[in-house]
Amino acid sequence: MNDDMIIVSREPIHPGEFLREEYMADLDLSVADLARRLGVTRQTVNDIVREKRGLSPDMCLRLGRLFGTTPQFWMNMQAKVDIWNSMALHADDIEAIEPMAVAL
Repeated sequence: MNDDMIIVSREPIHPGEFLREEYMADLDLSVADLARRLGVTRQTVNDIVREKRGLSPDMCLRLGRLFGTTPQFWMNMQAKVDIWNSMALHADDIEAIEPMAVAL
């Protein structure tokens, strides 16, 4: 990888795990409670906390509003997971790209 690229040395935490362990556990929220508060289905929340689904921008807005965080907090967490997964899936293709020297 190019030295200019930032590579995370360990897999980032999925936002569903963070939601489950840091918010739901501490606030004693069930999947049904959280779904009701967010205005989404239990299946949606269940898929997120089981790490079967990522966060959409809409969900980031909802979580930010509910917990008093920013939507960017949640979106950044999801982006780190997405980049990690994409790099794992496409590492050879990414490595094969010849970087250009661009002076801006």
